[in-house]
Amino acid sequence: MAEKARDVDDCTLLSFGEAMIRYKPVESKTGGSEPSVFLRSVGGDELNVCVAQAKLGRKTQWVSVLPSGPMGKVVLDSAENVDTSRVIMEEDGDVGTFTVLPQLKTVHYQRRNSAFARHDPDCFNWNELLTDAGVKTWLHVTGITPMISKPAFESWNRALHEAHKLFIPTSLDFNHRKQLGSLQQLWKYVQPHLNHLQVIVISLVTLQELAVQEGVPTPNTSLPASDPRWVQLMQTLRSRWNVKRLACCFKTVDKGDIQTRWSVMCTENGVISTHALPVLHKPMDALGGGSAWMAGLLDAFMTHGSDHCDVSFLRHADLLAALCQETQGDHSTVTHSQLDEVESLFSNKTVDLTLLPQKEDVLIKASLEHLISARVIGIIRAKNADAAIQRGLELCRLGCRAVEVTTDTTDAVRVVSELSRQLPPSCLLGVGTIMDSEQMSIFSPLGVKFALSPISPSGFIEACHSRGVLAVPSGLTANELWSLHCQGAKLIKLFHAGTISPAILKSMLGVGPLKDMNIIPSGGITPQNVDDWLNAGARVVGLGSNLVGKDINFPTGSTDYTASHREWEETGREAAKRLFTKAAS
Repeated sequence: MAEKARDVDDCTLLSFGEAMIRYKPVESKTGGSEPSVFLRSVGGDELNVCVAQAKLGRKTQWVSVLPSGPMGKVVLDSAENVDTSRVIMEEDGDVGTFTVLPQLKTVHYQRRNSAFARHDPDCFNWNELLTDAGVKTWLHVTGITPMISKPAFESWNRALHEAHKLFIPTSLDFNHRKQLGSLQQLWKYVQPHLNHLQVIVISLVTLQELAVQEGVPTPNTSLPASDPRWVQLMQTLRSRWNVKRLACCFKTVDKGDIQTRWSVMCTENGVISTHALPVLHKPMDALGGGSAWMAGLLDAFMTHGSDHCDVSFLRHADLLAALCQETQGDHSTVTHSQLDEVESLFSNKTVDLTLLPQKEDVLIKASLEHLISARVIGIIRAKNADAAIQRGLELCRLGCRAVEVTTDTTDAVRVVSELSRQLPPSCLLGVGTIMDSEQMSIFSPLGVKFALSPISPSGFIEACHSRGVLAVPSGLTANELWSLHCQGAKLIKLFHAGTISPAILKSMLGVGPLKDMNIIPSGGITPQNVDDWLNAGARVVGLGSNLVGKDINFPTGSTDYTASHREWEETGREAAKRLFTKAAS
């Protein structure tokens, strides 16, 4: 984008719509009665846009309705750095859900009884909401909301009318979902607002369907997305609808699953397109890209003003969409500095994210440097999942900068998922006791940055490093450790460290090239002998119950839990805090 000082306080994005809990199977199942592992995340186009913009440094406010129970809290907790103070919390109703069904290539929705679908439209004072959101406000909505229910349509319609009266710039992602109703009905809702919108975004499929509905000649559906006749159709419809800007995102996928993405915007002054400068990437998750694209476009408008628009706006949006899909889940995790870096790297040329300089190596190096800087890893091996989650968060508050959750922890997937969602970037999350490389297909999508094993499973290093996760296999003898180092292990676990001494490690690392190995002793380490191991040459040490407490292994309220929890409160917590403070010095 053209250089210009960013004033992130200049405009607030306000978005209105429903958020849902999304379930996606981590592993494909062909049938049978065995339980499947699902990745849980939060999705909803309007909230997605707010989260993506907040990650870019924008002020965002999300307006919605949620149930006041724990599921409503799950949604609120996912809205990182988004102002949710105007979300209405209702005692009745549910959170809507949608489940990805890969084998059927569809999504199953369950939202009819959601608190959002059943809300009272009078609970929103749109004049107050739109004027209180900030000195300047931009309203973003989608075509999903008015189709959810009559109350949802009424609130959506009032919001748009009030924005028009207040001359607040507004954008609409048409986003027709056939599961919610007919295209004709949605078009009836949208038409009265068309000439008030700064931009409306429509998919190529919807563009065709609307053209047919209005009797406008359309190109043959077999034509490739790059055919200029699709752009001509966009120009015709933009003029016919008298809309200020009409945008469409285009994608093609080759046999290697490499996606080529570009976008087109038809305006009153002509056509803007990134077709000559597309973005190539290999999505990790098919969802979330559209929301991120919208967030990127709005970021450009808010930086440069809604009266201006050029190809850099679309390129900004294309890049954010592609980068968002480099991770699992609907919510973008891309910061403005990351976006700027890629824009600078591929200035005025086709962007090929598959050729970024060893992206996985960069992630692995960053994780290794973080662990070496942290010096101590708190290892959580627990039979009480809820207590494990709370202990992980507490360790972070006490100063811990790296937490490992072992796979033999009760409900390990949930524990890892919750800690991944709640731990700040200052505390790196890893997984331990990996016995089979295939386990990485489960835990890698959950956001872990490093993985330890008490052995060296076949293909473990490759399975981790190909996903950008730091692999930490184990050995005990000098021969085993050196072999793992030669196989590409950047950090090697010395296990079980309790069977040898720091003096043996020091002697080992003093022999020629063995000093190049990065060793993490684990097993039998105590807060009292951490310094001995670090002084012997260990780069980082792993401590389990001797550091994190024994209470997490017992049911809450049991006699064993009460006794060990008292021990944690009386001595364990303070000892952990002292160790983390010393490690940071």
